[in-house]
Amino acid sequence: MRLFLPLLIGLLVGALLYFTKGWWGFFIIFPWIGACIALGLFIAAQKPKAKRDQGRRIAILAIAPIFLIFLGIYQRENLQLEQTVFYLAAGAFSRVLIHYTVAKVLGPLIWGRGFCGWACWTAAILEWLPIQENRPIPKIHARFRWLFLLTSLLIPLLFIWSGYDYRQAQIYESGGKFDQLVWFAVGNGFYYITAIILAFRFGKKRAFCKIACPVSLIMKIPAQYARIRIRPSGISCIGCGQCSRNCPMDVDVMAAIRSGKPVQSTECILCGACRHICPVGAIQ
Repeated sequence: MRLFLPLLIGLLVGALLYFTKGWWGFFIIFPWIGACIALGLFIAAQKPKAKRDQGRRIAILAIAPIFLIFLGIYQRENLQLEQTVFYLAAGAFSRVLIHYTVAKVLGPLIWGRGFCGWACWTAAILEWLPIQENRPIPKIHARFRWLFLLTSLLIPLLFIWSGYDYRQAQIYESGGKFDQLVWFAVGNGFYYITAIILAFRFGKKRAFCKIACPVSLIMKIPAQYARIRIRPSGISCIGCGQCSRNCPMDVDVMAAIRSGKPVQSTECILCGACRHICPVGAIQ
């Protein structure tokens, strides 16, 4: 039943949004995401512990086309933060804002930053890079995320202040919202190039998430109250430290598990790497 729960949630969310917003695409997007996560959990369950992360990596890669191809190219919906600013300025509650509401505002109240671990289309590529190291990122580097967040907010505002007709070009354009496609291509291209460079430069697949991802800062606020967390299983921790060393987000998992408490860090992306690597099963 646990394996089918993501699919059930996807079907329910898709149906709810379809009947409230009336767009058929919701019946594709959310059930597809739920089915991919269920598939990832199923694959992981068939693997030995050391290889269970393959299930999640397959799931996140399978989810990416929904955002990149179906929404981004076919529907010309730019789900990046810059587009959200345009819609907020126009007062239009669109599919882009629904995405942010579900995945990055309300969702984290339940599953924290699980979107980052299971559905982020940028990380979907990073997860498959040929990088074996997982070097910790110096904490001072994480402050650059604030600079990227500020930049992501200022760029669309500068366009608006300069007289750019964003309502027509981005939201109500009868010609198929071509501007959104341009913003989508340029923005995602910049993110992917930056993310890959940072990954190889710092010897860490998710260096981008720690250093440059602006959306992570937004998600960290509701993630403080997440209901689903990495927790102790009840088996005594032996203090080997493998969970913390293998965490892709540099979370001190061992400190929480040894104290018998859930992992409270808003950097946790529920990837399960700590659970898979624990030699005694002290993490659930």
